[in-house]
Amino acid sequence: MAIRELEKISTKALMQRIISELEGLIITDAEGRYIYVNHRWSSLTGYTLDQVKGRYVREIVLNSRVDEVLKSQKFISGDALLLNIRTGAEVPVYCSYTPLFHEGEIEGCFVYMIPKSEHDSMVIPPNVTTLLEALNKQLLLLRPHSVLISNPLDNIIGDSPQILKTKDEIICAARSSSTVLIEGETGSGKELVAHAIHELSMRQNHRLVKVNCAAIPSELLEAEFFGYEEGSFTGARRGGQAGKFEVANNGSLFLDEINQMPFSLQPKLLRALQEREIERIGSSTTIPIDTRIISATNIPLRQLVREGKFRSDLYFRLNVIKIRIPPLRERRSDIPLLIDHLLKQLNLRLNLQIPGITEETVERLMEYSWPGNVRELQNVLERAMNLAWFEPLEWKYFSDYFSHLDDPAALPAKPDAAWEPKKLSTLRQRKGAAEREMLVEALEMFHGNKTAVARELGISRTILYQKLHKYDLI
Repeated sequence: MAIRELEKISTKALMQRIISELEGLIITDAEGRYIYVNHRWSSLTGYTLDQVKGRYVREIVLNSRVDEVLKSQKFISGDALLLNIRTGAEVPVYCSYTPLFHEGEIEGCFVYMIPKSEHDSMVIPPNVTTLLEALNKQLLLLRPHSVLISNPLDNIIGDSPQILKTKDEIICAARSSSTVLIEGETGSGKELVAHAIHELSMRQNHRLVKVNCAAIPSELLEAEFFGYEEGSFTGARRGGQAGKFEVANNGSLFLDEINQMPFSLQPKLLRALQEREIERIGSSTTIPIDTRIISATNIPLRQLVREGKFRSDLYFRLNVIKIRIPPLRERRSDIPLLIDHLLKQLNLRLNLQIPGITEETVERLMEYSWPGNVRELQNVLERAMNLAWFEPLEWKYFSDYFSHLDDPAALPAKPDAAWEPKKLSTLRQRKGAAEREMLVEALEMFHGNKTAVARELGISRTILYQKLHKYDLI
């Protein structure tokens, strides 16, 4: 049955179909406690529903990722783990997790698993995969602030010329399976771009697997990438383990912070990209792969190549399509839109009702250089929201954060008592007069066409209208 046909079936019907197909099934509440297990799961583990109901999943399955999914509200597919059964033994299984929502709120987690024999490859049956893809698409529609929404580009907030150019590049990159190199400063949204490329591509119905090259010890990276056979080294899992290339086959592999990849591993990665095949550690058998590589770096790889810290041949192989994400200081006109978007997200996540933010505060936040980019902006907003509680965000809720920064030159202008009021007032008046004059000239030049004026000044129409109201020009 095609996914389009399955999407017409109700979520309840899909759940019933999946329950009948799966070897093991668990449903938890929003706190990660068992509320349902099917008979096959009980037969596999030795635990009945009465014995586990109300207990936390982590008490029974130590390495379960239920808590992680409930916190991140993100779908995880194809996670290999050892299931603790009542006899004390461990059974290797293949697990996937789907967050459940009701009226936009996280309600629980749906976990399904398939036992893995010592001789069979860990592959999800196609009928179950198709059912779960359809179910997950339905569940994503219920999520108010999912990373993966109907149009992935909607998560990349902004309408500045710089960010519109980036969105065009994402669309172009999604058309093919060429490797993509994303360059951008820390906190600029590289992972969002990778998700958008994958979700807009022909590989969207397969997995996007992420590997953070800086978070995994260098001695484990090879096993993480290529997998290993049983007994290939001390501590290897019974039955071996598939590597990320295999897990992401027919999908995409996102290599975050690839600039941190050990020099010794780079030739093996280059070979995998060129030959489109890998070998597990401890095996002489090659495994063909069709995996698209999307990599990201917060340091230009060309610079690392010049310094002898990154192989030039691997750099050229990764740099087929390059997307540079502009830092926030280069697209300050997007800051009001980002603030509005983040306020809505944070109000929902923190269970707050902050009604908005003052225009003066937005203007001062636009003057800051934001070295931590969107991530820093989100953290600063969250801090201010906790201070304001249910009041509109005023500058007083931000001033303490900026007063502790090391670089005074990077701070937004703020009329503290330490400043001379007369000089500050004169500067603000002069700035306002110059800005008003510039707006008047632009309006005359384009005969009042607001879209053309906004484009000429490099600001959004929203900001333009705010300024026109401010200076009584509309």
